[in-house]
Amino acid sequence: MSSIPLHDIDTPAFLVDLPTLSANIDRVARCAAEAGLQLRPHIKAHKTPEIARLQLAAGAVGVTAAKVGEAEAMVDAGVGDVFIANEIVGESKLRRLASLRERARMSVACDSTPVAEGYAEVFADPTDPLEIILEIDIGAHRCGVPPEGAAKLAAAVADFPGLRIVGIMGYAPMTYGVTTNAEREPLVAAEGRLLSEVAAGLASEGHAMARISGGCTPGATLYRAGCGLTEIRPGTYVFYDMNQVDLGVVGVQDVAATVLSTVISTPGPDRAILDAGSKALATQVKPISAGCGFVKGHPGAVVDVLNDEHGYLNLANSDLRVAVGDKLELIPPRICTAVNLYDELHLVANGELMETCKIAGRGKNR
Repeated sequence: MSSIPLHDIDTPAFLVDLPTLSANIDRVARCAAEAGLQLRPHIKAHKTPEIARLQLAAGAVGVTAAKVGEAEAMVDAGVGDVFIANEIVGESKLRRLASLRERARMSVACDSTPVAEGYAEVFADPTDPLEIILEIDIGAHRCGVPPEGAAKLAAAVADFPGLRIVGIMGYAPMTYGVTTNAEREPLVAAEGRLLSEVAAGLASEGHAMARISGGCTPGATLYRAGCGLTEIRPGTYVFYDMNQVDLGVVGVQDVAATVLSTVISTPGPDRAILDAGSKALATQVKPISAGCGFVKGHPGAVVDVLNDEHGYLNLANSDLRVAVGDKLELIPPRICTAVNLYDELHLVANGELMETCKIAGRGKNR
């Protein structure tokens, strides 16, 4: 398609700056390769096959998904290796997983015997076993078996002939609790050390440990050769967001995704109303960034209140002045939830629309 000016796009709209996106993808791919790690990026941050293809072209060995629906969107688009880093429970989902395995290499997480039993009811053929990654709780206190329970879980899973353990995974959110690389580096090292110790113990009992999977965006560029992992699964790094800026992971110039919004009212000199409310700007999971949206290029101009269809732009701490009809790019605090609000994203470069892509995994929450 021929390019059109960015500000001719109707709003609210999800924009992605293509040069910045490409730089982010290349940076993390390069760092993973230098550390001798395979990269299996989490697609929950973009849910878009075109972006997954860019990641694969940069060296990713496959992708990670959170839900069967996300995995279906990727496999439908031709992605051949998908890890669902979540426990899959329920006959309907398991049947869909079985269908996916007819078209792609699939691996799944498991953290309990009941979850393994569900897998085994659908996957019983010892000549074509389902690949299992045991999930270890290394500090998230979410899913996962404690490290001291890994051996018991592995023994239980190994009793099912249609399941094959291929490794372990963990998620270390501690890197979200600090704001400098100097603080993150020992946390990243500890993650690899703990998971490698668990893997060594399981390997000594005869379990295959081909994959030791970890990683998240704040530490994605900090892994070193010999860290103890074999692969990392960062996701937010493709776009970044204001949370990542406020955590000191990147600068605002590295944020690739914004929400384009239009000023629809100017009730006062220090306040404007935008057409991007809670259905266009997602709230954040953790209270990291003080605001719901941040005007690109204008520090201090913050959307601090959201109604369903309205964003309240506070200009009291900014020299920005706006008029009805002006269009503003807003950096969301949390990108993974923002992207799930849109059916499509617009790839832009040099202020012009280059391509519109369907967010195929949007709303695929099952």
